[in-house]
Amino acid sequence: MQPTNVRINTDDEVMTLQTDYGRVDIEREPLAMHFYDEAGNKVLRSMSQEPPAPLLSRVPLPTRLLGGWSQVMPQAPALYAPFTFMVGAPVNLQFPATFWVGNMLASTSTGIEYRLTDIEEVTVADNQLSLRVGTSDPSGRTARVTVSADENSSFKVSVRIDRILQEVPLVSASFDAAPDEAFRGFGGRRNKIDQRNEAFLSWAEEFSQTPEQLEPLIGNNFGDAYQFPTGPQGAYYIQSLFISDQGYGFLLDRDELSHWRMASDRDDAWRVEVAGGELDFLVVPGDAKQAVSQLSGINGRHRVPPRWSLGPMLSETIQEFTDTPENYTAKVMESLDQIDQLELPITAFAFEGWVGTKETGAFDDIIQRLRAQDIKPVTYYRAFVGQTEDELEEPEVYSEAVSRGYVAQNVLGLPYTFGSPLMGGVAALIDFTNPEAFEWWKARIKKGLAEGSEGFMQDFGEQVQVDMVFHDGSSGIAMHNRNAALFHQATREAFDEFVAENPSREPWFFVRFGNSGRRGSAHYESASWPGDNTADWSRASGLGSVIPDMLNRSVGGAYGFVTEIGGYIDALGSINSELLIRWANHASLMPVFRQHGGPVNGTPMPWRFDDPEVVEQYRAAMQRHIAAQPLIYRLWKAALKTGIPITRPLWLEFPDDPEAGRQDQQFMLGSDVLVAPVVSPGTDGREVYFPSGCWRHPETSETVHGPQTKFILAAIDELPYFFRCGTKPFPVPNNGF
Repeated sequence: MQPTNVRINTDDEVMTLQTDYGRVDIEREPLAMHFYDEAGNKVLRSMSQEPPAPLLSRVPLPTRLLGGWSQVMPQAPALYAPFTFMVGAPVNLQFPATFWVGNMLASTSTGIEYRLTDIEEVTVADNQLSLRVGTSDPSGRTARVTVSADENSSFKVSVRIDRILQEVPLVSASFDAAPDEAFRGFGGRRNKIDQRNEAFLSWAEEFSQTPEQLEPLIGNNFGDAYQFPTGPQGAYYIQSLFISDQGYGFLLDRDELSHWRMASDRDDAWRVEVAGGELDFLVVPGDAKQAVSQLSGINGRHRVPPRWSLGPMLSETIQEFTDTPENYTAKVMESLDQIDQLELPITAFAFEGWVGTKETGAFDDIIQRLRAQDIKPVTYYRAFVGQTEDELEEPEVYSEAVSRGYVAQNVLGLPYTFGSPLMGGVAALIDFTNPEAFEWWKARIKKGLAEGSEGFMQDFGEQVQVDMVFHDGSSGIAMHNRNAALFHQATREAFDEFVAENPSREPWFFVRFGNSGRRGSAHYESASWPGDNTADWSRASGLGSVIPDMLNRSVGGAYGFVTEIGGYIDALGSINSELLIRWANHASLMPVFRQHGGPVNGTPMPWRFDDPEVVEQYRAAMQRHIAAQPLIYRLWKAALKTGIPITRPLWLEFPDDPEAGRQDQQFMLGSDVLVAPVVSPGTDGREVYFPSGCWRHPETSETVHGPQTKFILAAIDELPYFFRCGTKPFPVPNNGF
């Protein structure tokens, strides 16, 4: 919804753009901006100019460098001023192959940084302030800055730097940071839920391994939040948006590589840098829930799923080095036998290697058998086509896509091929900016639905290289993050068109790769999963990483979180039953309950353990999720309308409680269910923080009055969770399951 009641005053030394939900003050000499909420409280202000503001020669220190192993390096110096730009050149180095295709090895810009100075000319048109602004560049370069009221009670600021002859590799904005100001969001970051004191890239990146996974090779010198090779802040699901506890939300409305310094190199300021000479951002004044609602409405929200997708889901994973079509088909059949014999309440079954089952002639039989057991078949698609030995792609698809020009190109106009992230061979990335490739992809998806699939795991897409060239003229630096929205938009359109012709069908898909923006990828997705958790307890990418990841993306509209019980990366061995059952209980009150498996040691199905109790313990976690399903569905419907997520960080529900704001291993399911899973091995419980009020465990009747922290006993098959006293969000027998 666009604003209507906009008043602009340019008569005074400080110009104003006023709306019913707040205002922006714009200082003329030098240019600076201050944002206010509807009550007149200043919530965000430009970083003060620091006289004198010298030209800065930025030394070529990378923000990240692969030096034997990837490490975060010292930050390059920056000129802090309301708006700056650099004249010089960018340096971006990426992985061209291996699992980490598309990851950034090193990223920096070298040159001279200048600031925007005084406003030289003011124009008002269509409720927008348009400013011509001088700069400290001795060449006489100027900038164009616009300020306007925008959708969802936001203010938009755009900056365009005149290029002249020299390249402009970055433009930045800097703002004051209040003491201890919290910056929450930024998508699927796993390191923490407040990114204050952190510096990081917004650049979707591939595979991570934890210190535990790497210790045999490199020792344990990186800290418990380190992910190889991305560092602690790496993420598959990138959102360049955050919510401040100072009364505003911020969305960077650019797809290019961006670098964030959140009170990291100085305590009193934060700064965002964007590759290129254009900057667009939105500021939403308001409290935390207002900011979450308005920003997610701009970015997009996960739509309400079919009910079947909210039931327990099992997956049979491909073992990359040992599975053949024949033995993989046999494992799928064995799983279906066990589900039937054990009468497990499964509503969906994912068989990743569906191409291999076609080779054995078993695909149709598997589809028919699943339907006979009232289980929805879920298969697998990815954003690149490969000429490889794996069983995740139909071999003729690669030749078709490359020969027809449906893939990204290099500067010579030839198909851009790279080492496949899976099992060797070569791959090429589908170019979704090409209308013919877009329609070709949709036809593939509709074919899969027609053959019997009801859903898809939609994988990869982060493999965009900076030197790729796309059909619409976009560079790789602009397309890397944007590729997520285009990829998922194509599948969404295919689904919509298929359902229009088959109204009885309810297909659903979930994704790993995501981005933000004005209609970011969440606008098209059904749900998202964290992406290749390691099969361990680690804070970096194992069980301990899941809740921060879920909470950070949920406040940006990506609240349809699909768990990955058991993890995926299992190079050090199969998980034990303790980790599996803790993870299943951990997932039981999350939106989508899905088990996964590893590519090396296989899928940890509960019946594949020596202890028969594992099946019953897993069944109890599934039953808890089934009991909560009506609540989850109601919360999902409400989230689509309001943006307030299904699973919520405590800081969102208890904004005036500093201790609640620090909790990153607890969450709220709606407003009345406090969930605090056990995420450490070999323990009989955990410390739980209880916010103000009365909280009662519905299975044990233990009652706790907050605010306080208390140790809660929880055996391996138990989950610490509490209802707000006097509520019954979902039915749970007093004696458990």
